[in-house]
Amino acid sequence: MWGPSLSPYPCSFANCEYYLCYSLSTPMKPDRYFYATAGAIFLVLTLIGFRHYIFGGTHTDGSHIDPAILAVVVLHSSAVFAWYVLFFVQALLISVQNRRLHMKLGWSVLGIAATILCTGPLVAIRSVRLAPNDAVFDWPYPRFLLIMLTEIALYTIFVTIGVINRKRPRIHRPMMLMASLVLLTGATARTPFLRVIFGHSGLVGFFGPVIFLGGVLLLVRFATTRSLDRWFAAGYAGFVLAALVASRLLLTASWMNWADALLKL
Repeated sequence: MWGPSLSPYPCSFANCEYYLCYSLSTPMKPDRYFYATAGAIFLVLTLIGFRHYIFGGTHTDGSHIDPAILAVVVLHSSAVFAWYVLFFVQALLISVQNRRLHMKLGWSVLGIAATILCTGPLVAIRSVRLAPNDAVFDWPYPRFLLIMLTEIALYTIFVTIGVINRKRPRIHRPMMLMASLVLLTGATARTPFLRVIFGHSGLVGFFGPVIFLGGVLLLVRFATTRSLDRWFAAGYAGFVLAALVASRLLLTASWMNWADALLKL
């Protein structure tokens, strides 16, 4: 019997009927839209968390961004938003099996990721310089600086692994997912209903929503594929471990010495 890709009569009515029956009887992979769905969730949370900035150009409390850092904030936030849009589009292209366009658009990742990597530390350090006495989730701002730098470091690591393994989907996809997940705290920390659920302070308040979402995605991935995605699990575990270590280290005098040195640069 001729298979669908071997038939010598692709235009015959009988063969077209065979194609139709074959396509209807071939099961769709249950996780086909997993990454596109995750990308949509990331994008929605980003829009909700940064709605005041996106639609009004202000902080969450309605105050205006200091002109001293406005340019770098706009550049950084634009790159982050572009990252989430690209992640969703790229995942959707894989879902509809348009790999050619996916590969072409993939190179734009380098420019966007480089922009996030360069502007992220600048935004973090300059923000702390402008308001050193502020607190974020009950962490003094200079201590919270470690959290921001840790996220940028994790993002860089995950993107690097993902790009190096761009032709190995089982590694590339979960690494890009983890890169997107670690940046999401900026949005979830500004989302009121998540503050009600996870609180307003410390590790649970700040990282809780993203750790919870990552855990749910990992479980969904396991349920749909009937196997553990080891790269996803390893990246998720690394993220949780880094969050725990950073939240402890920022309380030390050693970190404050490093923070003082960074803020004087």
